[in-house]
Amino acid sequence: VGRIRRHSVLTIYLAGSWTQKSAVRYARGKFQAVGIKVQSDWIDSPDEVGHAELRASAYRDLQQLYGADALVIMSVEKSEGKASEFMFAYCNKKPIVVIGNHDLNIFYHLDNVTLVNTIQEAIDSLHQLVEVKLDALRHGIPA
Repeated sequence: VGRIRRHSVLTIYLAGSWTQKSAVRYARGKFQAVGIKVQSDWIDSPDEVGHAELRASAYRDLQQLYGADALVIMSVEKSEGKASEFMFAYCNKKPIVVIGNHDLNIFYHLDNVTLVNTIQEAIDSLHQLVEVKLDALRHGIPA
């Protein structure tokens, strides 16, 4: 289990394919409805941007992912962005939850990656990860 900071609001970075932004926006609403903060500005980015905007967006995405408690991936189709975000999160010991097609990326099958089929299962998994971490902190085990 990766690192989760001790604070009152769980923050996730929500990743998905650029072509699936409407589905990712829908998922964002479901997470927000249960009090989970989603910091993924890419979801609201315009579809046509130039090099300078893409570069700025890439840096912003990495900052938001680094500042999140966990990464949640909407796995519907292959995407280089999701693959990069996955590895960044994994190397930074962030909990990762993959919703949907678990066979799009071999690395989804590593330890400490939670595979689920629905948004609700992802929400439940995130709440369980938080409880495990908080319980460890209560018992003096560093998170």
